[in-house]
Amino acid sequence: MVFVLSLSVAFAAVNTQYFGKAPDLRVSISMQDPDPVEPGKEVEASFKLENNGTTAHDVVFEIVPEYPFSIVPGESLSKSVGTIGTSQDGKQNVIVRYRLKVAPEAVDDSYKIKVRYQSEGFDTWVMLENLRIKVQSRDAIISVDKFITEPSVVEPGAKTKLTILLKNYATSLLRDVKVALDLGNSETAPFSPVGSTNEKVLAYMEPQVSKSIEFELLVDPDAASKTYKIPVSIKYYDSLSKVYNKTNLVTVVVGGEPDVSIYVDSSTIYKAKSYGEMTVKIVNKGLPDMKFVNVRLSNSSNYRIISPAEVYIGNIDSDDYETADFKLYIEKTSDKKVALPLTVAYKDANNKNYRNVVNLELPIYSSSEAKKLGLSEGNGKFWWVVVVVLAVAGFFGYRYWKKRRKQR
Repeated sequence: MVFVLSLSVAFAAVNTQYFGKAPDLRVSISMQDPDPVEPGKEVEASFKLENNGTTAHDVVFEIVPEYPFSIVPGESLSKSVGTIGTSQDGKQNVIVRYRLKVAPEAVDDSYKIKVRYQSEGFDTWVMLENLRIKVQSRDAIISVDKFITEPSVVEPGAKTKLTILLKNYATSLLRDVKVALDLGNSETAPFSPVGSTNEKVLAYMEPQVSKSIEFELLVDPDAASKTYKIPVSIKYYDSLSKVYNKTNLVTVVVGGEPDVSIYVDSSTIYKAKSYGEMTVKIVNKGLPDMKFVNVRLSNSSNYRIISPAEVYIGNIDSDDYETADFKLYIEKTSDKKVALPLTVAYKDANNKNYRNVVNLELPIYSSSEAKKLGLSEGNGKFWWVVVVVLAVAGFFGYRYWKKRRKQR
């Protein structure tokens, strides 16, 4: 009995020396799946409970989820672990698993997760706040949300301001954001940067934040009027120094308002109650070319259109012209001019529709005014013809009479 009592005292002394006088639970995260977890996704966290003290009975483990974590529906916050022994009985470790949901708007970071435990003989909970779960987006995305050019259509030789709006769709801070315009050669992109280079840098972009970058561009004077696509390359780094490269396209429209001149080029009609032909000239004085040009003369009570009222011309290049002919009969009128309502419809180089409506004027003269201006011939010529005919007839008549007289 003395020997057994001595062994008990010795064992108690060893147990107190190596394991303490109470349970001593150490909690750690043994596994996170996936690691890291994406915002808006579920994660399984395995908590390891290791006892470095005396045997712990009726252990209850509980998770205290706070933003950005929430417990998955159906999962219990509190779990009964039971007894956690010591290293002597081989039941020193216990694994407790939880499924948690991460808030979709959570930014990339390492977040604290609170847990606590309680065992038999202790009325208070032991709170632990040093555990962390890593949250990170799979890909850090920067995108061109939109772009604006001012003016929206720039003329050759003029300047335009290109504003590019970037948005960080990632849930983490992105840094060293470099935006560069690939201007290529003057044929594919006739633009030159003004005031700065074709590259701009942002030191960082916060999660879910938009920032704008501006470029001022000068269009070459001889640039053709059309839509140009400019590649925009974006390079940046995430919080783990992973590098990303992507390319977007922006467009700049080169063109201008057409400058068109329309007038009566020539006419053979000078008097009322007469037929004739009128030629209309359409001159393209602007920089952009004119396409699909169509000319239409409207009807009027002052004239009748003998020819087709509509003439399709086609294309008119810059600094060039084309003509359209109409045959008319001018009705009787006392006015000194006849109004000709004319419509010229066309598209510019960028297929924008235009319609010019003009009232051309055709001057009308009286017979005496037309003679005086040399626009029409009088009856003098007719009488000269009559005189010549009579003279010739008289000459041959005289010869015939003389011949008959000699025969007698």
